[in-house]
Amino acid sequence: MLTAPGYFQSHTAFTGNRALRRREGAPVVILHPAEASRRGLTPDDEVELFNDLGRVSMRLRVSDEIAPGVVLVPGQRPAGEAVAGTVNLLCSDRLSDLGEGATYQSTFLDVKRVARI
Repeated sequence: MLTAPGYFQSHTAFTGNRALRRREGAPVVILHPAEASRRGLTPDDEVELFNDLGRVSMRLRVSDEIAPGVVLVPGQRPAGEAVAGTVNLLCSDRLSDLGEGATYQSTFLDVKRVARI
């Protein structure tokens, strides 16, 4: 998983700005068209991102701006705006072996359509 600043929010400090959040739109996860197809997912599906640390849900956007096999979550958003949870739940607090830096850009997860009962 890669996280990046949102298109209209350069940093999480701006999540308190309601106008920028409206402009940003609903929280999304972005998959490459080939990856979405391989998983049987279509744009606007409610999908679950999960690993051994947790599960979060948001809407799917499909775009070739991201490589197959990679998940992009642009713009950290308040938990109340996602379908369920924030991507921070999926990130380890482990430190890197070189320099003891953050490892949140080394987050591995899976993606599936949210099952409806």
